[in-house]
Amino acid sequence: MPARRFFPGVIDYSGRMSAAYQSGRSLSTEAARVWTSIVAPFVHTHADTRILDLGSGTGRFSMLFSQAFDAQVVGVDPSIAMLAAAASDPRPKRMSYVAGSAEAVPIRDRSCSLAWMSHVWHHVRDQQACARELFRVVSDGGHVLVRGTFGDQLDGFPTLFRFWPAARGICEQLPTIQQTVAVLEAGGFVISERRRVDQTTADSLYEFAQRTRFRADSALSLISDEEFREGQTAIELAASLERPPNPVVEGIELLVFRKS
Repeated sequence: MPARRFFPGVIDYSGRMSAAYQSGRSLSTEAARVWTSIVAPFVHTHADTRILDLGSGTGRFSMLFSQAFDAQVVGVDPSIAMLAAAASDPRPKRMSYVAGSAEAVPIRDRSCSLAWMSHVWHHVRDQQACARELFRVVSDGGHVLVRGTFGDQLDGFPTLFRFWPAARGICEQLPTIQQTVAVLEAGGFVISERRRVDQTTADSLYEFAQRTRFRADSALSLISDEEFREGQTAIELAASLERPPNPVVEGIELLVFRKS
């Protein structure tokens, strides 16, 4: 199929993607360590601390946070199939999954000290409504952390774009950092930090190629089947020749907002 334009809702998370996501997008041990250390300063230590994982998908960050922090973790996602995949794994008692959308978050007012959104913002259909909901559910002085890919900052994915150059064209259609900041600041938040986080996505090109086989990345799912196959063939050949193996490092953008 030809490459399609990206827009919120274009990815179907009810079928193949829900089955492939856990294998294709799992966190490496090093990436899990990096993000846990980054999030830790924003997690309150009192007993009723609650973290909202908005757009939790198959629960990769919900599970990570529930294991790392003494906090209640609520994963919210609109896809029943993704939630079912998440619920198939045993989970701690203080962790739960709930069906809901970014525009209608099914939790109480000011009940979360931290809201986490990982590679979710570009999927939100009504970002202004999402900002209002975040302002409603986050407690005063709480934070919203937006982790993801933005259309104006794409040099953090050299390996992906080397083998699938068409994927860059998809990512260029994503919201920019400036647009994202404008929406959340209009919704009552103040940006307090912007940084790029280098994460080891895979320990080798071979491992990365095993992940991309699942085509669980939004950009890879939207390029043509022929472009995907050509890229997958090329990366598997390159991986077979790689001596010694080198980690695949990606630069992920992080925006930190505070509810004033």
